[in-house]
Amino acid sequence: MEWIIKLWHQLPQEVQAILPWLFDKHLGETIAILSALLSWLSRRRISRIINRFRAKRTLRKRLPDFTFQEIERGIRYYIWPECQSVDPAQSDEVRHTVAVRNDLCTTVDRMLTQETVHKHFIVLADTGMGKTSFLLNYFARHLRRWRRPFNMELIPLGVPGLEGRLEDIAEPESAVLLLDAFDEDVEAIQDHTRRLSEIMDWTQGFERVVITCRTQFFPRDEEIPVETGIIKAGPRPAGEGPQFTLYKLYLSPFSDKQIQAYLKRRFPIWRKKRRRQARVIVDKIPNLAVRPMLLAYVDDLIGSGKSFENSYQIYAEMVDAWLERERKKVADKEALRDFSNKLAVDLFVNREKRGGERIPYHEIEPLAREFDIKLATWQLTGRSLLNRDAEGNYKFAHRSILEFLFAQRILAHEEEDIKMPPVRWTEPVKRFLWEGLNGKSLGLPNRFVRFEGGRFSLGEIELFGRLKGKKFKMKKTVDIKPFEMSIYPVTNGEYEEFDPSHREKRNEYSDQKDQPVVYVSWDEAVKYCRWLNEKMGDNYRLPTEAEWEFAASGGGKRQYPWGNGEPTPERANYYKSKIGKTTPVGSYPLGMTSEGLFDMAGNVWEWCADWYDKEKQSRVVRGGAFVVDRPDLRCSNRVKNDPHNRGDIVGFRVVRGV
Repeated sequence: MEWIIKLWHQLPQEVQAILPWLFDKHLGETIAILSALLSWLSRRRISRIINRFRAKRTLRKRLPDFTFQEIERGIRYYIWPECQSVDPAQSDEVRHTVAVRNDLCTTVDRMLTQETVHKHFIVLADTGMGKTSFLLNYFARHLRRWRRPFNMELIPLGVPGLEGRLEDIAEPESAVLLLDAFDEDVEAIQDHTRRLSEIMDWTQGFERVVITCRTQFFPRDEEIPVETGIIKAGPRPAGEGPQFTLYKLYLSPFSDKQIQAYLKRRFPIWRKKRRRQARVIVDKIPNLAVRPMLLAYVDDLIGSGKSFENSYQIYAEMVDAWLERERKKVADKEALRDFSNKLAVDLFVNREKRGGERIPYHEIEPLAREFDIKLATWQLTGRSLLNRDAEGNYKFAHRSILEFLFAQRILAHEEEDIKMPPVRWTEPVKRFLWEGLNGKSLGLPNRFVRFEGGRFSLGEIELFGRLKGKKFKMKKTVDIKPFEMSIYPVTNGEYEEFDPSHREKRNEYSDQKDQPVVYVSWDEAVKYCRWLNEKMGDNYRLPTEAEWEFAASGGGKRQYPWGNGEPTPERANYYKSKIGKTTPVGSYPLGMTSEGLFDMAGNVWEWCADWYDKEKQSRVVRGGAFVVDRPDLRCSNRVKNDPHNRGDIVGFRVVRGV
């Protein structure tokens, strides 16, 4: 009876006032109407439960690469999203992007069934916006049809042996192929253009091909492939290109109407109070609407009774809620947390070796012993955030959880956990680091990142954003030998081991131990490198400006160290940051290069080894400082400075030969 009383109190006052009158005057008719209404609601709910059960059972049989948890999470409470042709991430407020939105399911239906010049489609979206969930539900919907216009196959791209899997599909000419998570394909991470060409070659015999991928997997929108590399056979209409094109679709962020629909489905009328609480959290954090995956955890967030300001706090609470639930089976929940954090790092570091972000069952127990985690194997596999696929490999329930745990481990200041190969720092990891630091410095010890070098043209970087269409004139082309560069500029603390008297030169612009050293001339920077050589027995020196620009621009691929997006106070300490002095090194993970270099834009100018002019009057400085504006933060920007000058905006970092 308790739920009936709660339901009564949730009814509007007008309904509460009229119901007694109806029962008094029209008892029979009212009971009949209420019975019919309850019967209809029951049939609708039971039908939904039966359909979901059938879908899960069918998908588990047809999709061995997906775990039961992935299927359950993907189809339960599912709300069909919308799509658009404009990337919603290009707007500062993605929920309010001005773009024509269409129903995704209807749009894909039309593209797959109607005659069109497009045979290949790529569905793009940010982390956790439901790319995999869409494919699972679309595949399940296809299987429920009595008349199927074509066969359909769904394969995740993160699994090995893709070419063989595709060859085993019968009658590809009448099949639609759904390929999930291009950004998780190991070969695509190394060279997405080459890998896409391979996939298109293997799939050209299929009726249609749909690929999903993270939008931020591509450094800029211009790098998202357009041509598939497959040449059209036969005559073509006038103006039509010789190749099949790759048609782009972007998942739209949830609208308010869709959020409300999800919350109603998740929290029925007898949980209306919970629904209101969920709505409050969603209104405070628009990021929840952008990533429907986080909506699935809203119940845990409500139960915590806490307030949240960013995604890092939300993920931290989700992980804490999961650990608390597992305490009945795993008493030492901190050991489980420690294992998850360390495993996240291991999966990141060894993804090429394993062929993906999965770990075989037989590797889990030895890895736990290496981590000094004293938990049973069944606890590590059955009570953790890992899901198992049909081949016995384990992976985290969602890649963003892996990225959060990785960032959390870095914030725990475990230096050995960040010795990773280049091109590993994804945008979600940088965002988690930025939000987790909450304005503080990362505080990790200085270390070196290796660059293989190669043929490089200085200054030849195409500009985008507000400077789109402009190019700097190529200055010269050089051959760069392999080298290693320090991730931070040299700090006061590091420099004063060489010159203790420098402490007296600290002022309000750089007065902390972990701030970059300033008031150092070019000659003094060179002397520091010589001292470091004697101390460490290695070949330390100032970088050439070619090495500096190569490292900052990723070999000429980026306008700014972080990519081609415009500078913001979240990415660098510069004029618009309104700080007015240097900041501790490592304070801007969002401005970090994908290879792991910090402070390559803003904070302090950095001495380079080269002369600026033929007369050898000035030396080159690079990178900008806390007093400069946006143009000076470009990777290709170079400025001259008197080598004898000691200023409060000039520091340096070191490299060493390989």
